[in-house]
Amino acid sequence: MESDLEQGIVSPRIYNDSELYSYELDRIFARCWCFVAHESEIPMPGDYVLRYIGQDQFIVVRDEDGEVRVLFNKCTHRGSPVCRVEKGNSSHFRCPYHSWLFKNNGEWSGAPYRKKAYKHLDAGSWGLVAAPHVDSVHGLIFACLDPAAPTLDEYLGGMRWYLDVLLGLDPKGIRVIGEPHRWRVPANWKSAADNVMADAYHVPSLHRSAEEVGMFPNIEAGGAGPQGVSRHVFFDEGHGMIVNDGFLPPPWHRTGFPPEVAENFRLDHLTDDQRLFVESHSATTFLIFPNLGLIRVPASPHPDAPPMVFTYLRLMQPVRPGTMENWNWTLGWNSAPEQFNEDAYVAGLSMHGPAGILEQDDPVAWAGAPIAGKSVFARKSGMRLNFQLGLDGMSDYGEDPKWRFPGRATTSALGEAPQRAFYRRWLREVSTEDRAAEQENHR
Repeated sequence: MESDLEQGIVSPRIYNDSELYSYELDRIFARCWCFVAHESEIPMPGDYVLRYIGQDQFIVVRDEDGEVRVLFNKCTHRGSPVCRVEKGNSSHFRCPYHSWLFKNNGEWSGAPYRKKAYKHLDAGSWGLVAAPHVDSVHGLIFACLDPAAPTLDEYLGGMRWYLDVLLGLDPKGIRVIGEPHRWRVPANWKSAADNVMADAYHVPSLHRSAEEVGMFPNIEAGGAGPQGVSRHVFFDEGHGMIVNDGFLPPPWHRTGFPPEVAENFRLDHLTDDQRLFVESHSATTFLIFPNLGLIRVPASPHPDAPPMVFTYLRLMQPVRPGTMENWNWTLGWNSAPEQFNEDAYVAGLSMHGPAGILEQDDPVAWAGAPIAGKSVFARKSGMRLNFQLGLDGMSDYGEDPKWRFPGRATTSALGEAPQRAFYRRWLREVSTEDRAAEQENHR
């Protein structure tokens, strides 16, 4: 497959194959840093939410000392879940089967008839199994299940730089507005990931109806627009984004926020290059490999309102080879007026909520890949999928030698270089059985 990928060719099989899916769970989701929650969802000691890494469920909890823990939601006695409520606050978690009790830091705390039943139990060995690595950046909580994993900053690489300029502008921080929305889609998680990361090509065609009803004026500019207006920025690690040269005219801030929001931004903690980026560019969509996306685009909260920029997180959660679950979190600035955050919430729902005007289009298109991936005729005929856009001068698209910021930038968004980088990373991960051995070979 590697030689095919260099030519921009991908097999439909990768979108609906049980063997490859098991490799993804074992070699991607169990080894990469994965987003699990936002800190604002668990502000107080004892606050928790239930989340997934791959198909494994975890309790993301702030313990009594304020430390964030990511605990496998399985009792170490018989494997029953110790928590069945999606969110709440608790000092302990109790298994319903035999009432083994665990503190919210994961420690074993007791059991019925403890003095008679477990006289010699080594309590320190029977706590809830925890993710070996937990870290956060600008409120985004990530966990990694691989004990030998690099740090989160090392994993993010240059994307950490961009998180500063996207989420680190307001010293009072950001928070999640409301609850995350979740809905299932008959698609493979990779289709959604490569779309959110960098697919500008589909916007003018698949989402044409948004322009026709007046919700997305000049939709061509949101897709394969003129050179220098939209471009791709990507990394060999599989992360990538679409960068735009600004959305709205003055007096709106270059990043699309009104004066009453932008006046709270502080850029003094940024580097000179980061300040220059904020003043001249904005990332509209990005992806942190494997499955965390961010979208920051303009939309109107209602038909009579002017467009405004909303920000939301999108997690493409695998369920099975041909099914995924979308998770959406709308983000608001803590220092922004409440009306702005409420309008941003509605604007995001109108575009990319479960019934959003753009969201209705995407799953219909993505649903074809799993069907092709399982097709007998597709397999026997040697059907291939084309990822050649922008390859070897095929389109008005090339690498920008003047880009001064992290990552490799292109001259337009009329290409698929980020998607090819994503699938190269995917291929490396699913092909590597022993991570420790691979790390040793690179020394």
